[in-house]
Amino acid sequence: MSRLLPSAFVLAVAALAVNACSRAADVDAPPPLVVDDLIDTLPPPEPSVIEADIRYDLDPALAAIERAAPRRFGDITEKLPVPGNKRAHFAFAASRSPFRIRFDGRRATVSSVVEYEGRGWYDPPVGPEVSAACGTNGVPRPRARLTLVSDLTLTEAWGLKARSRLSDVRAYSDSVRDRCRVTVFRIDVTDKVLGATRNALGGPLRSLDQSIARLNTRARVESWWRTLSRPIRISDSVWFTINPADVRRGDVRSDSGALVIPVRLMARPRFLTGNRPNDFDLFTPLPPLVRGDSIGRGMRVSLEAVVGYDFATTMLRRALRQKRIERGNRHVIIEDVELTGIGAGRVALGVRFGGSMRGRFFVIGTPQYDPALDQLVVPDLDFDLRTTDRLVRSVAWLKDDEILAFLRQRARFPVEEGLDRLREVAERAMNRELAPGVRLEAKLDQATPTAVRAFRSGLRVRATAAGAAHLDIDRGTVASPDSAARPVRP
Repeated sequence: MSRLLPSAFVLAVAALAVNACSRAADVDAPPPLVVDDLIDTLPPPEPSVIEADIRYDLDPALAAIERAAPRRFGDITEKLPVPGNKRAHFAFAASRSPFRIRFDGRRATVSSVVEYEGRGWYDPPVGPEVSAACGTNGVPRPRARLTLVSDLTLTEAWGLKARSRLSDVRAYSDSVRDRCRVTVFRIDVTDKVLGATRNALGGPLRSLDQSIARLNTRARVESWWRTLSRPIRISDSVWFTINPADVRRGDVRSDSGALVIPVRLMARPRFLTGNRPNDFDLFTPLPPLVRGDSIGRGMRVSLEAVVGYDFATTMLRRALRQKRIERGNRHVIIEDVELTGIGAGRVALGVRFGGSMRGRFFVIGTPQYDPALDQLVVPDLDFDLRTTDRLVRSVAWLKDDEILAFLRQRARFPVEEGLDRLREVAERAMNRELAPGVRLEAKLDQATPTAVRAFRSGLRVRATAAGAAHLDIDRGTVASPDSAARPVRP
């Protein structure tokens, strides 16, 4: 009998050990099956809109008009016939003041004051030729007002187009000074000078428009378009691409001496990882510049972030570890959790637990973004089939709605921290010099998630950041026309 006691004791201890071992893993459900990812059903991000002003400084255009239009014209010693009067002749010499420019919407009005001296001759049937003059020998010269109108715009081919014309040439005033009449000969030199002024400036203005039309303004735009298309290095193996796709323009206007074309640049910004993207894969031809329905202020940038499951697991551990779930006279203490992607747009949350029992189970569901909570949630969490089978055969009480409700309530986490970092990176990437004299400046507000999809590699979160951007383009160069600025005669 005494010899049996040690044996019984050993058997009892062994039984306790076996029971303890079994309690260490009362439930050990296998992981869910992993299937292929679904085709990305998220609609492509809406194009980002960059409101920009393309500015062409009109000072060079004004300088070109100055060079094209003669400052002096006419010759006081050259007799010109008076139509309808064979015995009468006239002569004049005129000079104009520098052009002054003002704007009325998209139209540039260029004005100048012309001062002139005139002389009239009359050869009577009997007797010597006689003459009279005005504005000579220290007498104040008569004046005329010269007004040019020039409409400047960009064509669909991004060429600068000008339509300049003399809109008005008239006496400066109705005063005696500004009318040059040789009354005794019935010759009104004023009208003759105004007509000669029109003739003198018509040709240079046509030459000016032709010269402006030959300017290669498209090359400047193509340069910053290509630069805007190049990938921007953010860090090792991380690249930001703006992907410009389309351009729409608003009404041409002027501002402080500049021609301003408001444009809406459509782009699809993306973050890429891996090797540097190939420039030729990103380059697209400069699209035609066509009028858009509306050009406003502001920008909406679509951002896409991939939240790794390691990060998501860290967030969920903060929310779930050591949490206690009571179920009657039993309880579960969550010891650890891990979130993984299992394909088909779903995630699996593995839960290791202790308490009244020990083990591991898996719940699965489809993540969503809850705008009211501003969090990623998995509202349809439910036990995986393989876990359900294991629970039914062992401890059915774990398969309880209270446990699922608890996990659905707590298995959520905010994403604003990651999106804010993405927004800051995007903002820094967009604020840069695109080309000499061309700079893109942007300010993005808080990023707001719009959708989420689960993939085996991570959670893909789409967000929109509102803000403002300005594409600052320096002055355009307007060359002088072919005709040199030199005195011309009417």
